[in-house]
Amino acid sequence: MSEDRIWGSRSVRVLQRAASLLFGAVVLAVGFISVPAFAGPPVPFSVSGTILTIDTGDVNPAGQSGRFIVRDRHITGTLTGAIGGTTGVPFVITYDANVPLATQSGRIHARMIAGVYEANMTMASSTGPTPVECEVPDGATCFATPGGNFVPGLLLNGRMNFQSGAKGQGNVTGWLIPILDEQGHIVSIAASLLTITGQWTH
Repeated sequence: MSEDRIWGSRSVRVLQRAASLLFGAVVLAVGFISVPAFAGPPVPFSVSGTILTIDTGDVNPAGQSGRFIVRDRHITGTLTGAIGGTTGVPFVITYDANVPLATQSGRIHARMIAGVYEANMTMASSTGPTPVECEVPDGATCFATPGGNFVPGLLLNGRMNFQSGAKGQGNVTGWLIPILDEQGHIVSIAASLLTITGQWTH
């Protein structure tokens, strides 16, 4: 066998081995890249905050039903707890709803952005006594309950699921005391508390 053929055969083997090593390195790298960013068991989390602002959104009557269709209305505030630590993280919740003007009660579909976190929310609002105390119950601005007299408002209950920034889900609870205009539409929030508790990995 000639020297050229020997070197050619060796070169082919060297190239084949190099290609094999390169392929293995690529597979290993892809394997590392494919490892989920969220690792470890879910751990409990809890955050809470108050609503600071609410905009007008897109609110239109649903025919003559007394209900109103709400689209792309935004509320803002600050959350503290596992999601924000001691300094807090501003949040924006964009929501859609179809509610009767008289009670503002109904289903709410929303998307929350708070820092690097994004989550979908599905909630229900209902009227009832808030934790804010009042003195003289009149059945309208002050409700009498077995536990005391409280200002009425909207009570919130629902679920949320993280879409980015973390994986997990949680329960949403809260209350707010709305300020209404002459037609009965919400124009601002007098007091509120929003709480989210659940489990996440991040």
